[in-house]
Amino acid sequence: MMLQTVLKNEKGLTLVEVLIALVLMLLVSLALMQTALLSIESNMTNALRDEAVNVAEEQMNEAKNTSFASLLVGASSETVLKDIRNKSDFPYSVDTRVSDINTDNKKVEIDVTWNWKNTPYTHSISTIVRNND
Repeated sequence: MMLQTVLKNEKGLTLVEVLIALVLMLLVSLALMQTALLSIESNMTNALRDEAVNVAEEQMNEAKNTSFASLLVGASSETVLKDIRNKSDFPYSVDTRVSDINTDNKKVEIDVTWNWKNTPYTHSISTIVRNND
């Protein structure tokens, strides 16, 4: 019977070490993917808010450019559709209220509301328009 000498070479990795390394890489990759998804979601929420601010400013500029006599006291609502990134015709609801402060001043309030992922958001602005006649 011939005896064989088994060389003990510990320079390589065992299967268990490789599996542990793969599991750790998987966990790190999942965490990074979750971070990327959260970043994309926050970015879209900010883009929608920025567009709501633009819609409110456009409506306010229209009210400021309207003559004082034509600025009727009361409330009105409309839906404004905007294209935002890959969302076409995204709806914003615009509520405008005009109220008399006195004979020479009117208060204009604008609320822009929208829904994103079943969460309602609102942006509100107001100003006072003076009679320059």
